[in-house]
Amino acid sequence: MKLYLIHTGYYDKSIGDGFYEQHTNIFIVAKNPYSAKEKIKKNKEYVSKKMHIDGIKEIENIDGYDLKLIKKNKQKVTSFNHYQVRFLKSDK
Repeated sequence: MKLYLIHTGYYDKSIGDGFYEQHTNIFIVAKNPYSAKEKIKKNKEYVSKKMHIDGIKEIENIDGYDLKLIKKNKQKVTSFNHYQVRFLKSDK
């Protein structure tokens, strides 16, 4: 399995009467770009906002580090909002 970043576009009537295109990025794990495309089409947010795909990026490594995807039963995401980011400290 590979990691894909799907760059999507959509028009939101609640923002500027839907005149300006909005964008978001959604990560998908799939076997290949075609499978990633088909998988994103089943994403609830993608469907509800009537999104379209502007681009797909296959991510193999970042900053010289190869990515190794390991299947887990539970999703874990840690988020830091803009206020928390201001106070991050080194782990020394």
